[in-house]
Amino acid sequence: MYVHIGFIGAGKVGTAFGIYLSKKCFKVTGYYSKTFESAIKASKLTKSTPYKKLSNLCCNCDIIFITTNDDEIEKVCERLVQENILTKGQIIIHMSGASSSKTLNKAKTKGCFIYSLHPLQSFADIDKAVTDLENTFFTVEGDKERIDVIENILKKLGNEYFVLSSEQKSIYHATACVVSNYLVTLIDYGLTLFDTIGMEKDKGFRALYPLIEGTIKNIYNLGPEKALTGPIARGDVDTIKKHIESLSLYAPDKVDFYKILGKKTLELAEKNKLKDKNKIKELKEIF
Repeated sequence: MYVHIGFIGAGKVGTAFGIYLSKKCFKVTGYYSKTFESAIKASKLTKSTPYKKLSNLCCNCDIIFITTNDDEIEKVCERLVQENILTKGQIIIHMSGASSSKTLNKAKTKGCFIYSLHPLQSFADIDKAVTDLENTFFTVEGDKERIDVIENILKKLGNEYFVLSSEQKSIYHATACVVSNYLVTLIDYGLTLFDTIGMEKDKGFRALYPLIEGTIKNIYNLGPEKALTGPIARGDVDTIKKHIESLSLYAPDKVDFYKILGKKTLELAEKNKLKDKNKIKELKEIF
């Protein structure tokens, strides 16, 4: 039975997830980190033990989470193997969204089972992350032999999850980056347009926030196709022409990106909102 859980890496992800597990009555054994001070801090928050020696943590855990920076995951796994401190049957998990469980392949030489477990949320702040984990979806990927152990943990936590193959992990992560990172880029692009007409970005963001929030809620309740509004969804060709004319005059370096977004938005509008073939044709020519 897998009951003792340890963490290698006491950053925001490892600490927040450890707190979440302990709140749900899972046994967090302790933390090992590059700096012992970080391990002490995380262990206090989880009522667990800070370890100075990696070998001591490993010999006391059934499940070991490697929650270091992505670039360090494989190196940590190699160290565990080289120092011969893994035990047959242990479960080794990393929490990177970008990498598959194959990053941990060397642990299989010691008879361990390997997985990636990724929470689909950001960890900018530990306290907020712990709260957000209550409603977070996870993805699980790795060996079939013990994947039921990971699934049972998620079921006891009360979190929904997807099971992926290692080949699907990169597309999954690209999706997360598009809707999270690129959303930030998109909002910044919009605010730079405000800047071209003398509207302060900070004040502009506060003005736009209710619109952003309302749009997100509409997408959640209706789905992207039905949530789409605006001139492209209505087929307002003249409005789009004026947009491009104004951008060409006041912000010529912003035109290409506007057209790229317009082209993709038109493809979305065609699925549900816009049925006029002549307007669709004209908009395609404009973009």
